[in-house]
Amino acid sequence: MMRSTPFIFHDLQDSQVFSLVQKAGQQGYLVHGLVQNKQQAPWVNCSRYIQHYVESPSLGDINAGLYALNLRKHKLNGVFVPVVDDIAELLAEYAPLLRKNGLKFLTAKPEQIEQINTFYLQQWGGKLSIPPTAYCSGEDILSTAKNIGFPVLLKSYRDGFVAFDSEKDLQHWLKTVEGYPFHFVQRVQRYIQGNINTMATVMLLFDAQSRPVRGFTGRRLRVVPTQFGPFGETLAAQAEWIPDLYDATVELLSAIGWVGFAEVECKQDEHGVWHLLEINPRLSGWACLAEDDGAGLLSAYHQICTEDAKLEPSCLQHSTTHYQRVIASALHQPDWSCFNKRTYKTMLTYPKNQCFSAWDKEDKSANQAWSAYMLQRLKNKA
Repeated sequence: MMRSTPFIFHDLQDSQVFSLVQKAGQQGYLVHGLVQNKQQAPWVNCSRYIQHYVESPSLGDINAGLYALNLRKHKLNGVFVPVVDDIAELLAEYAPLLRKNGLKFLTAKPEQIEQINTFYLQQWGGKLSIPPTAYCSGEDILSTAKNIGFPVLLKSYRDGFVAFDSEKDLQHWLKTVEGYPFHFVQRVQRYIQGNINTMATVMLLFDAQSRPVRGFTGRRLRVVPTQFGPFGETLAAQAEWIPDLYDATVELLSAIGWVGFAEVECKQDEHGVWHLLEINPRLSGWACLAEDDGAGLLSAYHQICTEDAKLEPSCLQHSTTHYQRVIASALHQPDWSCFNKRTYKTMLTYPKNQCFSAWDKEDKSANQAWSAYMLQRLKNKA
């Protein structure tokens, strides 16, 4: 039975957002949303789960105030789900106006969103270790890195993360690199060494009283290679309950008084210590894995926003589901190493405990639209 208050999703053209649309639709929720250009995203018009959508520029293309006015103009009413950082920041900044215009959501305060930066968490003394982090100008990268201590990681822009094991390596890179945006503010962080599978993510939902009512933990298996190394977004992961990591992240965010969704990315060192990589103030782009594994993040969020329900804290995951980002929009790269005839044949059997991002057994028209899009991407890539 459909719930009367719809979910509202932004950027329906994005495969990661669309995968969450499908999870909401599977659970019987109405779905409304915004799409940048419906002609370039035929799966939006084809999907059986979307009852209403409007065309609107993405937040990255217009300022926050204009985006908030667009939401009002289109008279979208319902439970708004933030899946990117700038949307989460918009909800925090314009919360009174957006709620007055009919949107329901949970959000931390703007100053709390600022506090979750590892730079501001240096004095934290809890279970989760915080890597030394500093900001500097491009000309001060070397001196800042020496103060932090090697190995270090530059995290200055999307797809541009780069790690250095020693001062010598960094000096050589600074002399030889071309095209690097040294005019950006540079973020330098102590690099936690280890393979990709030592990285894990905690997805959390805190209610309006800052209680952690739902949670999920998953281990990353593959990531998108960035320009300088394997530091990118998740391509493959598996649901895995990691209680010590969950407890450590809940301790930190509870101390901040967090409200709403949080995605906490961490890495475990050779001594078993968990280190914080970053905290994102929104639902993870690959939360489709959590939903497939039974975490119940979306349903709990809807209940809290529409019923003012006081839910009991509970982690509901089964830890049996695997995720591969085979379906991906232009903004994101698919798991090209797995995008082949064998994988596609497997996808058509809709195996249990396998999540392929925006791919759903009951959403066949959308699947066909995605298939055509991905095959064209593969052809262009070849």
